[in-house]
Amino acid sequence: MRLLNLRYLFVAFAYLAFSVSGPANAETATDWATTDQSRLRLISGVDGVKGRDSLRIGLQIKLAPGWKTYWRNPGDAGIPPRLNWDGSENLKAAMVSWPLPAQFHAYGFSSWGYHDEVVFPIDVTLMEAGEPVKLKLSLQLGICEDVCIPYEHDFTLTLDANNAELTQEAEIIETFARQVPAEIGSDGSLLSNATAETEGDQTFSITVSANKQPFEDPSIIVEGKEGAYFDLISTTLSEDRMGVTFRVKGNFPSKSDQLPGQNITVTVFDKAMTGEKTLQIN
Repeated sequence: MRLLNLRYLFVAFAYLAFSVSGPANAETATDWATTDQSRLRLISGVDGVKGRDSLRIGLQIKLAPGWKTYWRNPGDAGIPPRLNWDGSENLKAAMVSWPLPAQFHAYGFSSWGYHDEVVFPIDVTLMEAGEPVKLKLSLQLGICEDVCIPYEHDFTLTLDANNAELTQEAEIIETFARQVPAEIGSDGSLLSNATAETEGDQTFSITVSANKQPFEDPSIIVEGKEGAYFDLISTTLSEDRMGVTFRVKGNFPSKSDQLPGQNITVTVFDKAMTGEKTLQIN
């Protein structure tokens, strides 16, 4: 099982145009950007920024049957979303959260992404609290069936300083926010600890502990530096099933890259628990 390989395969080299449909409440959502395969828009969890220094918005994507889009790291094949906020006003930072993806298999390759619908929660920090904000998003992403089609679209969402009430879109943003893996070891995760230890020249082990209930059928996604990919060798549960060890082979872009000291991000998930953590391989 390959855990990461940034190869963008089966891409149709044509950028298809979005049409824009409405109406939408300009204070809480942009108009839908629509193609035959998808509908996309920006939505806000509040109708203004009065008295606030931060807010949560979402990138909402609805997909036609059979079509999918990708996680931040698509795996063997696919195009990850790229979000650029240049030109925004009163924006200090915009942090995207990633709901747990599904795994897809095609043509012998494995990828991670979403079907039907996904909302990426985005936590926005303002430069000046309580002042109006204009969010300008230039979005690039792939929407795929048998081929991957790259899409580009620009969104603008403006929120004034007169109100700060929750919107009807807040509920769907929070629904998908609850699907974002919590940090391993935090109060929000049922996973208590994770470590990574070098075993051989290119192999290492990742050991993860649960704190309340045993593992059933755990899986892992491993991410590293750009150009690195990882192959899962084996998964071994402890006798009481409260721990799991994943043996992994690492493949790095340079022969000078050594396993010890490499930073990796692991996403671990089971039927009833998920967690994520950035580790240094010891």
